[in-house]
Amino acid sequence: MVRYKRDQLAAAVTAVLTGFISSNLYAQSDETPSSKAVLEEVVVTVERREQTLQSLAGVAQSFDQESLDRLGVGTNFQNLQNVVAGLNIADQEGNMEIYIRGVGSSNNTELGDPAAATHLNGVYIPRPRGVGAMFYDIARVEVKKGPQGTLRGRNATAGTLNIVANRPDFDAASADLELSAGNFSNFGARGAVNLPVSETFAVRLAGYTEQHDPYFSNASTNSTLDAAGSEDVQSLRLSALWQIGDGTSLYVVADQTKEGGTGYPGAQIKQALQAGYEFDDLDDPRAVLYRGTEGDLDSTHSGIMAVLTHDFGGVSVELSSSYRDLDFQQTNASNDGVDFPGHNDVNQQNYSTQYWDTQSESVVNELRLFSSGDGSLNWTAGIFQFDEDQQASLMSLTDVAGIENWYNATEWVMPDVDGSSLAVYADISYDFTEKLTGFAGIRRTEEEKYRYGTGGNYGFGFWAGENRPESVRWGSPGFAYDGLARPEFDLSQIDALSYLLSGITSFGVDDNLDELAICLQGTAECPFGDDLAGGYYGPQQQEGSYEEEYTDFRIGGTYQLTENNMLFASIASGHKSGGFNDSLVDPDGNLVAVPYSPEKLVMYEVGSKNELTLGSVPTRLNASAFFYDYTDQVFQMIVATGENDSASSLQNRNIADSEITGLELESKFLLPADLMLDLTALWLNAEIKEGTMADTRQGWGTDLPIVDIAGKQLPLSSDFTMTMALSQQLDTSAGTFDWSISTMYRSDYYLSIWNNTDYDLVDGATVIGSDPDYADKVDGYVNVDAGIGFTDSSGKYRVEVYGANLTDIVVSNKGIIDHGNNLRFTNLPRTYGARFKVNF
Repeated sequence: MVRYKRDQLAAAVTAVLTGFISSNLYAQSDETPSSKAVLEEVVVTVERREQTLQSLAGVAQSFDQESLDRLGVGTNFQNLQNVVAGLNIADQEGNMEIYIRGVGSSNNTELGDPAAATHLNGVYIPRPRGVGAMFYDIARVEVKKGPQGTLRGRNATAGTLNIVANRPDFDAASADLELSAGNFSNFGARGAVNLPVSETFAVRLAGYTEQHDPYFSNASTNSTLDAAGSEDVQSLRLSALWQIGDGTSLYVVADQTKEGGTGYPGAQIKQALQAGYEFDDLDDPRAVLYRGTEGDLDSTHSGIMAVLTHDFGGVSVELSSSYRDLDFQQTNASNDGVDFPGHNDVNQQNYSTQYWDTQSESVVNELRLFSSGDGSLNWTAGIFQFDEDQQASLMSLTDVAGIENWYNATEWVMPDVDGSSLAVYADISYDFTEKLTGFAGIRRTEEEKYRYGTGGNYGFGFWAGENRPESVRWGSPGFAYDGLARPEFDLSQIDALSYLLSGITSFGVDDNLDELAICLQGTAECPFGDDLAGGYYGPQQQEGSYEEEYTDFRIGGTYQLTENNMLFASIASGHKSGGFNDSLVDPDGNLVAVPYSPEKLVMYEVGSKNELTLGSVPTRLNASAFFYDYTDQVFQMIVATGENDSASSLQNRNIADSEITGLELESKFLLPADLMLDLTALWLNAEIKEGTMADTRQGWGTDLPIVDIAGKQLPLSSDFTMTMALSQQLDTSAGTFDWSISTMYRSDYYLSIWNNTDYDLVDGATVIGSDPDYADKVDGYVNVDAGIGFTDSSGKYRVEVYGANLTDIVVSNKGIIDHGNNLRFTNLPRTYGARFKVNF
């Protein structure tokens, strides 16, 4: 019934919009409005060529640096979701997870790929860590919605996000500097220097730095640890543009970003749920009981790219090459979960935590030929090549084990992870008449992946009668771990305990695992007696490979009803690469890395783009109705990887086929007194049509509830989202005042495929349970941002005051919810401050 009403609403809105447009088209489109005010034309490059948003057959949004500042986004990449309907950005331990219209990927391990492809100056970034610190000195950021399987084809089923930096300018030397200060002891500076060396060669140096205190607070009364969420960022970008000759140019950009602070772990709410509290009942979900290990982040993301372009006269060639290097290391801030009444007994000697180390080197090369004339035929064709070498490790250790001195830990170490992609593509558009244009594209992709390493759980038992130690300790101050520095990764050559010890650089002051381990191996006198357990187990060998080929396409057309009114329709497909999983033990005792297939999404879209005048109000009114056929969708579940459930793994499986139906309306009104109103509304019905999945939140193995998930709403997809921005500029003899207020309403959504439902297995049958631990519903909310500024009449000085998330609403953008966790990653808190900018 709900879905029926929603379909009725979508149909009604479409009918009203179509009737309204058609009744006004011919009466107004060819007339000059009486007002001299006109809507600004926005140029984008989402389809690898310059075109206006109004001529684009699809939905995209573009924001320049000034707009980002005024809308409350500023340099906070995560806040972009507050101004783009259908966009969800979560920061999970430094990794930016991007969903668009309910399509995305939660697998940010070395085996996973994002479903929304991120680019810097058009160059693909495979690991979007550190991207959040690249939002400075940019010409614009472009968000294209829907699968981009042809022109930007790698792993772009959800859409693409492209950060376009300001290019060097030949015209004149210039510089700007901006200083900012705000709450959380925030201090920031960003600036740029443009230097024309000659009439044909120019360079540009841009930089950005920001520091702020933790966004979380330490609620532990007996702890002085810094909470998570502090930040210390420095970033530089050097670019050069050389006009070598007529029609020949070389553009080179080098950048480096360093991030420090206390990291980005989530907030554990499982204990609060068990105590009868819901997320919204908590006084402050960012108040966390920290103990033991203080969070620490050390990340460097750098790269260099070069683009050589030559115009042969009607045909141009572009050769681009990029190298990126990522070195991400984080120690998670240890905590006992969020604060709630009665939950304040924290053992500060518990140093249980996780150590992350992700290293990635990637190379992207592309050769592209494209038409550069003004004729009826426009085309592009090219070859895309991508290679990535990774090393990755995760150690999750347990300190103060206590119970019977049985120690458990998890370690995944991958010293050799390779991935490559090779694609050829072609895209063409042709103007059949002055009004009718058709387009089509195709892309053939080959993917290869390989991984070698180890992964799984450790288990060691230590009994020594009356002389046994009170607890097995490690991870205390002075402990250092470097799993990737091991000399040996072949587990057939080394026992589990020796392998564990080989990854430990040094033990801490209160650690005793080294003594216990030596005793257990029999290499020294046992300090705790002779009655030690000799049985233990460790990780398994990991090795897997994957190869796949697939084809994507797009076809469609536009019809220009009038100069200012266009209709468009298209069909486009996209794939997200498949892969393989952590190794499992088959019935014969062999290790098998189970593969999974690529996800495929086909989009059917029709829409209209219009500029008209309502009375004397210049108006832009666009609409898009779309349907996604989403097949072989991958979900993750925890399964046993060894005998007797001794180890577990997060496995990717092709679980479901889904359908997503939506209607998106975009409007802009240039009101009297230079008031500008922007409105976007998105209705979305994202539903699984077919799929069966074991509820592995209850544990792992085979004795689990089996759930038919047909009818479930896709995670992170709200039924309705609306954004609104109202702004104004007031010119005076002293200068220009401007202000803006932007709001976003987002209806309820879920963080997991289980849609806030617990399942139990009773006498072999699956029934709905009542365990509160698995809550994953996020209630609808409103976000409000605002800003006011003044630019003097010379244009040299500007001062502004800003505020983001003014009501300080706390919402979850991601959840890790299983039998041991309900871990939440939230939006940014209320931030406010002032900026002062000077142009030289």
